[in-house]
Order: sequence, then structure tokens, then C-alpha cells
Amino acid sequence: MSAKAKKKKAVKTVARSPAEFFADNKSIAGFDNPGKSTFTTVREFVENSLDAAEEGQILPNICIMVDKISKKTARPNLYGSPTKAKATSFDDMDVDAPPSSSKGKSKSSKAAVKADQSYFKITVRDNAVGMPHEEIPNLLGRVLSGTKYGVKQSRGRFGLGAKMALIWSKMTTAGELVIYSAERGSSYVTFCKLDIDLHKNEPKILALEKFPNDGSLKSESGLKLHFPPNWHGTEISVMFEGNWVGNGAGMKARANVIKYIRQLAVITPYADFELHYTCLTKDTDKDLKVKFKRRSSAMPEIPRTVPHHPSSVGLTKIEELLRLAGEKTKSTTLKKFLRDSFAFITTPISRDIIESLGPKFDEDMDISELTQPLLMHIQKTLRSREWPKPDGKALSPAGAYNMYLGIIKEFNPDLVVTTQEAPRVYEGHAFIVEAAVSLGGKTLGVGINPIRFANRIPLIFEPGSDVVTKSSHEDIRWVNYKMNPKEDKIGVYVSIVSTKIPFKGTGKEFISSDCDEIRDCVKSALQKCCGQLKVKILKRQKENSQRGRKKELLQYIPHVAKAVFNVLQSVDVEAEADLLKRQRKRPPLKAMVEEEEEEPPTKRLKAVPTAGDDEARLEVLDLIESDSLKVSRLSNLLEKHVRQCDATEALEFINQQGRPNADVKSDDVYIAKPVATSEFMQLKISGISFSLPRRLVVE
Repeated sequence: MSAKAKKKKAVKTVARSPAEFFADNKSIAGFDNPGKSTFTTVREFVENSLDAAEEGQILPNICIMVDKISKKTARPNLYGSPTKAKATSFDDMDVDAPPSSSKGKSKSSKAAVKADQSYFKITVRDNAVGMPHEEIPNLLGRVLSGTKYGVKQSRGRFGLGAKMALIWSKMTTAGELVIYSAERGSSYVTFCKLDIDLHKNEPKILALEKFPNDGSLKSESGLKLHFPPNWHGTEISVMFEGNWVGNGAGMKARANVIKYIRQLAVITPYADFELHYTCLTKDTDKDLKVKFKRRSSAMPEIPRTVPHHPSSVGLTKIEELLRLAGEKTKSTTLKKFLRDSFAFITTPISRDIIESLGPKFDEDMDISELTQPLLMHIQKTLRSREWPKPDGKALSPAGAYNMYLGIIKEFNPDLVVTTQEAPRVYEGHAFIVEAAVSLGGKTLGVGINPIRFANRIPLIFEPGSDVVTKSSHEDIRWVNYKMNPKEDKIGVYVSIVSTKIPFKGTGKEFISSDCDEIRDCVKSALQKCCGQLKVKILKRQKENSQRGRKKELLQYIPHVAKAVFNVLQSVDVEAEADLLKRQRKRPPLKAMVEEEEEEPPTKRLKAVPTAGDDEARLEVLDLIESDSLKVSRLSNLLEKHVRQCDATEALEFINQQGRPNADVKSDDVYIAKPVATSEFMQLKISGISFSLPRRLVVE
């Protein structure tokens, strides 16, 4: 055997940082291609702004600016240092769309533009609580670091959003992250420019400065907005290779960004959103401005952080909790650890658990003595016990009121109903389902339109596998609720909030339909909505039927009035009077005549003319002969009678529903007293019978 064969080559182990891992696996975080990366960046920045505003109970004002910049303009020094200028308030910004690009470009210039690749600069500004000056580099420049870890309802979970935007910028344009931030009451605005060291997973601080918060500082975004005096909030910018409406491969961000913000306005109607797209190149892209104004000032409660449920923790989570407990105090007993780290474990219960663990455990033993086999025994014991279910009080759903306002504002349906289910539990985590179903509207298409939210985040992609889509298409029989998916525009809105949303993948794209507990709750909520909507649909159909009958009556009134008038005109008044005199000499007729029938034996009552009707006949004929009653007059009286009856029915309907009559003006509604048989004129002239209200002739 040769010396070379005997000599073994040394094996070198290489460790990779989280930043390097996600840089090589960008699709996990939603950075598949330039278009998807553009959308994901906007989404992550906006969600961070909403979280920060809600944390301080501030009604959010969020401005999103997308600037298309040519490669020549972007390099070599796009951002630079902030400049000072005369203050212009952010609230007084120009609301008109910027002038569009010039037209009539030659083919040669278009070819040159195509060759000159464009970059996109995304800027998001909010009015939230801001970030501490010293913490900005770690919050935005270190992967898997943030403030959203723990058992708490939150939009973010993985600590990737802004960091992945920075990594994408670094990989495509060698760009940086630019941040302006000021806390409430702060006398300065922090300016920070960040890069990231992928190997060490550490921020590279290129600039970290303080500037007076007096309104003199101006942003470097495309709109060049000044920061107003005593401003608080955050503005974050990043430049990368993206796709807005281009012809390249992959997703185009424009339609999805607008769709996302519109749906976000549905679930957060208490927020004000502005989207500006500005083309700063020679391309023919049209500038864009979209505003989604605030509709409500009612903000949901702030979600609370709760201890872990004993049945939801695994071995690695227990080890993590042990590490955190050890960092707080040098010595922690097992009894104190169980009591402080888990929900529903009190001092007596912790003693009972320790006794059931066996002789190797003692309530005063230090947690540093726990080996992995002992931890596994603790974990199995916790899962084997019966525990109360989480009550969901720490959750913060949007609320039926906000959801209703958002749907009405953005989709303007004909009918909409909302409901909220009681808290339920999935894998030891409480969740709440809110649902709404709408019918009609202009913006939705024919069929079932599922619109999904998770922890108040719109879910745009991969709807086919989502629990809401599956439930709305497979679990609900729409025809039973008077809705036809082949003809009607049906909107299905479902919002799920929980301390742990079972997303499929870190991209937070959809919730699997395999989650039976969640699917059953979604089905129950949709069925309740459909039941309420069915009642409204039936009422609307009844009202439409009444309006149709009224319309038909009004349509034929002129013809009926003319026919009646012609018959009355042809009658000889003197001959009719003689006929009445001869009839009065006969024995009086009974008011009611009984008429027997052979099979089956029943009795039917028939109304016959009375003496008052005879006088009415002559009265009508006299009016005709003296030209006091015209065809137009008769037609108007009949039409007025129909309308008065319709108004009376409407008022009775309102009273039956128990609704106040504040919207009904007494001057507009004629309430007629009940009309008895004697108040109708039973007219029989020349063999033709008429039955008209006496008040028509009196009027």
C-alpha cells in the first residue's frame, strides 16, 4: 500500500449561519423571483408597521412608495446621507398623481431601455411607536432575531421579513437597508444604514446617526417627503432587482400588491393606506396612486403573551424554557420552573406533578441537574395529564363590526352578514374563527370567492389547498340557502387568529385543510352566516315581489281608468234613476245570503248591494254627466290609492321587525283607517259590476 493511500485526508467541518442558509433557500421566505420578492418586501414592511402601531394603540397611517430606478441612476451612490431642507408636513403631501411618462418613444429608445436593467426601491413609512436607537441594527440586521417570539398572536413569527429583503438587496444590487425612526416624544430621528454579514449573521453598521426631530429632515424616497416636527414612527427603504409590470419571467407584483392592500383594508378598516408607484426611468410605465381611507376608529385589543400550554410543548421547547429560566436567575427549583413556565400549573399542581414523576425528582432540585432522559419523562407526564383548554382571552380578533365595515367599504355587496365562533383549541393553542358571507357587489366575480385571513394577514397565494377554500366549496350546500354559485357573486371571508397558526411553510401562504378542528369551526361559522343570509334573501325576494305587483298595478291603472270611465259615460242617468226607484219598491234584500252546495256541505257568504250603494251609483253618474270627474282624475285617484296601501304595508312591516320608525316621515305615509264593506261602492251599471273605494269619489 502506498504512502499516499495510508495518509488520510483531513475532513473539515463547516458550520453555516442562519443568514447563509436563508440566502441559499430564498423561496422558503417568499423570495422566489423578482416579482414575488417585490410583493413579499411590501407585505413584510407593512405588517411590521401595523404591529408597531397597534402595540402603541395608534391609528395606523401607512404610506408605501415603489420607485422604479434605472441602473445608471441607482449606481454608484443611491442613498447617501440625509439632507436638511425646509420642512413640509407628511400630512400635507400632494395627493395628485405625478405626471406620467412622456409618450411617443422611438423603437430604438425602447430597445435601449430594455437593455438598461431597472431596479426598484421600496419605501414604507408609518406613524407607529418607532424603534430604540441602539436596537435598530440587531432588529433589522440579524436573521431570526426580533420581538415576536413567544406564545402570542402576531402577524410575524420567524424573524425573517426585513432581513430577507436586505439579503435579496445584497444579492441583486449590493444594496443596503436605510432606516429613519423616532420614538414617541423623542427629540431626535435616528438615521441608520445597514448591511449584513451573511457568514456571521451580524449587522454591518454603515451609518448610525441622530438628527433633530424639528421637521428639517427629508427622506430620500421618491416622493422626497419631509419628516414633520415631533414625528414618531419608522421609514424603511431597500433597493433590489424586482418586477412590477415588466415582461420578464415570474410574477408581476403590481396586481398582487393592490389586491393585498385592498384585503388588508377589509380586515383593518381602522388603518389608512397609501400606495404610490413612480417610474423614474424612460419606460412607459404609468405612475400609480391608490388610497384606502380609514373607515373605523375602533382598534382591536392588544394580544397578550401567555405561558405555554403543558400539552403543547415538546422536548426542545422544554430545553429552551430551561435555558431562559437559567438566564434569569442562577438557581431555579423544579417546582418554581413548572409554576412559572406553564399555564394552569399552580404550586399544588406542580408538587403533584413532581410526586408522579418518581423518586428521581424532587421539588427543590435545581433545573441544572435535569438530564435529557429526565426532561423526556417530564414532557410525557405533562402530555398525559388532563388540562383545561385555553380560553382564547389572549387573542385579538378583528371583530364583527370592523369586518363588516371593511367588506362594505371595499367590496360594496348587496347583502352581508358576519359571525364569530367561540374559542376552540388546536394542538394546545386556542384559535378564534370570524366569518362573513356577502352576496352581490361589483368587484367580485360570479361564483364562490374565498378571501382568507390568518392573524389579520391576507393570504393571497395557493388558495386551492387552504382550509377556507376547501370548506366553502365542499362543506356548504349553497342552494339550500337560496344562493346559486353558478349565477350569484358570493364572497366568503374567513379570519383565523391564534397563538400558533398551522401554516404550511414559512411563506405563510395557506392553512392546510387537514386541520380537522379548524375546518369544523370554519364550516360552523359559514353555516351560521348562510342561515342569516338566507333570511335576508327571502325578505328581499318578498319585497321584490311586492314591488313587482305594485309596478304592474300602476302600469295598468290608466287603461283600467279609461275603460271604467267609458262605461260610465255610456250610461243613461235618467234611466238608471228610474231603475233604482222601481227596485226600492220591492221587498228589501238581505245583507247576507247563504248559498248551499252539494258536495262537500259548506256555506259561502255573498255580499249584495245596499241602499248606500244605490246612492253612490247615482253620485258617480252625476259627476260624470257634469264633467266633474275626468279620466285623468280617476286615474290619479286610483294610483294614489295603490301607493297609500303600499306605504301602509311598509310601515306595518317595519313595526313587525321591531325597528324604530325614525326614518319614516309622517307626512309621507298615509295611514288609512280600516275600510268596511259599507265604505265600498258596489256599482252595477248596465250589467257591469264595479267595487271602488268611496273615498275616491269623495276626493
